[in-house]
Amino acid sequence: MLLPGATAVRIRRPYLRSRAFLQTARHMSLNEARARGAVVDIHPEVEEALASNKPVVALETALITHGFPYPANSALALSLENIVKAQGSLPATIGLIDGRVKIGLENKEIERLASKEKGPAKISRRDIAAAMALKSDGGDAKIAL
Repeated sequence: MLLPGATAVRIRRPYLRSRAFLQTARHMSLNEARARGAVVDIHPEVEEALASNKPVVALETALITHGFPYPANSALALSLENIVKAQGSLPATIGLIDGRVKIGLENKEIERLASKEKGPAKISRRDIAAAMALKSDGGDAKIAL
């Protein structure tokens, strides 16, 4: 309902939700995103496996940072990685270390998140930008990162 004398104005959706942005984002490869300055570090083993079409399994880190107490969380993360390896795939545990998205964490990085020495955040789409800007550590829930 409009007030008397008011005219209706159509407000355009923000660019981030526009069809043009979504089509660009869908078709952008990880290498293109990195070339544009994305703060993403891919472990060399993961990068090699992806390049040669070997199976890679992404593992979230929310269980490490918020799901289990220390040291059970560290043992769980390493156990999950070993299960993936036993099935013939390469695990790519994904987390945020010093504000950088890390795809394929080293054992010391898993231990860092598990020990909670830097107070890792639980990362979602809502707060990833702030966590990156503050150079925080964090665990991702599903596909936030």
